[in-house]
Amino acid sequence: MLESLHVKNLALIKESEVFFYPGLNILSGETGAGKSIILGSIRLALGAKAGKEFIRSGEEYALIELIFKSDKKEVIDRLMEFDLPVEDDSTIFIQRKIMDGRSSAKINGETVTGKALKSIASLLINIHGQNDTAQLLDTKNYLDILDEYAGLEIEDLLNKVEDSFSSYSALAKELEENESLDKNRDRELSLAEFELNEIDSANIKIGEDEKLEDRYRLMNNSKKIVDAIARAYQAIDSEGGVNDALDHALREVRSVLRYDENINDIESQLSDAADIVGQLRHSMNEYMSDLEFSEAEFNEVESRLDTLNHLKSKYGNSLEDVLEYAENKRAFIEKMADFGSYMADLKKRLDESRETLIGCCRQLSEARKEKARILSNDLERNLKQLNLENTTCMINVLSDEENITTKGFDSVDILVSFNVGEPVRSLSMVASGGELSRFMLALKAITAEKESIDTLIFDEIDSGISGKTAWNVAEKMNVIGLNHQVIAITHLAQIAAMADSHYLIEKKSDTDRTQTDIIKLSEEESVNEIARLMSSDVTTKANIESARELKAQARVSKRL
Repeated sequence: MLESLHVKNLALIKESEVFFYPGLNILSGETGAGKSIILGSIRLALGAKAGKEFIRSGEEYALIELIFKSDKKEVIDRLMEFDLPVEDDSTIFIQRKIMDGRSSAKINGETVTGKALKSIASLLINIHGQNDTAQLLDTKNYLDILDEYAGLEIEDLLNKVEDSFSSYSALAKELEENESLDKNRDRELSLAEFELNEIDSANIKIGEDEKLEDRYRLMNNSKKIVDAIARAYQAIDSEGGVNDALDHALREVRSVLRYDENINDIESQLSDAADIVGQLRHSMNEYMSDLEFSEAEFNEVESRLDTLNHLKSKYGNSLEDVLEYAENKRAFIEKMADFGSYMADLKKRLDESRETLIGCCRQLSEARKEKARILSNDLERNLKQLNLENTTCMINVLSDEENITTKGFDSVDILVSFNVGEPVRSLSMVASGGELSRFMLALKAITAEKESIDTLIFDEIDSGISGKTAWNVAEKMNVIGLNHQVIAITHLAQIAAMADSHYLIEKKSDTDRTQTDIIKLSEEESVNEIARLMSSDVTTKANIESARELKAQARVSKRL
């Protein structure tokens, strides 16, 4: 459930905080007061595209914060999937900060990507706006509507169709490529044999190139190395060098050993130093001897490296890649040796894959048709409750085995008649604005029973309705609010009267700035706001009395 919304420096809002409650939360206000800003701020917090135009003029940033409470397993699992903290009290704190040229989002104090934000938000809240109603005018959306209604009951079938379609498509692509290959078979076979021979004749050994590169680098820098070692050797072994100095020092010390036995330690250390220098001379001689190589050896190493690097430049970035390329060509040549049998087997596997795919599609189609019958009945029942008593609804699932996608071979049309004696026709062709709004509310009422999402938001679901119809819509929203938190913007008194919590969105202006605020109304303030919704210009005592009666009627309806 959405517990609170805090907005700062967003559009006309300087700073505002509102707390929401279970049941039906209604937002009302005069046209232009900023109702869309409030819901827009929630959309922004949950990952909608944000730009600097949302920042209140004169400010450096805009900030939106939402606090949800949810202990549902799927929500906790999703938080853990993105390595986000799970609070002991089930709080989910979402923050979105919008700055000039960039924005950032955090969940429970941790910075998150847009993907993570939207993924988690999808489990917490469902926002229905006027654009969703407009989608009912496009029949391409009807298949998704049916599948969303069917939900988990067809999920496995959808996955099987998608997997089967993927396998079939891969085989179809392989067949197409090989049919094209057959036209140039001789040339492709000749090229493959040449490439395989070039690799095989190189007799590649894994790791060989790295050892050769080390040896080549050593050879290429050998003169510098030998000169440096030789100079070091000369410093040790030349006349007057370290070796002579140590010999001279030893002679001097040994000449006075008999006078003081404490000199023995000095003599021992000088002797050790002389031995170390002797070993060092030997190591230097041995290293310079090992470093000697012939020009022929250098050329051999260079030539072998050229060969290996040439193969890597043609067939892969490493010798492992080159050998893998060779194995692929070997398999290709074997395939070409019996190409007719290979193609026959491929076509057979493709036919079998298509039969499997069609079988999965048929199972999915049958499940959809069963769900379509149930949804048709549910929609009729709910639409009649929304003052469309004469509605006939029929959801048709049409199958075309020649037109298969990852979703199967079905297309869906929603056929309705809102009047007695009129034939059913596609919803996209016959529904008015008010009928579309009620159809979407009926659909949401049905899916809400199946959804685990706690919070549903409706943005002006009452478009194009009034009178008794408005009251029926209010009752339907109240029913949804029994099991879900509902937040709705309305301009109708009947719906506002049904509110469990009523909020006024108000725009104020002083000499300098205009500001939008959202205020939770008391019972009496709610009556006054409902009276305003009922009147054209001036709120009268009669309007206020009518508003009280409407609230009383709503309380009776809630108890039924």
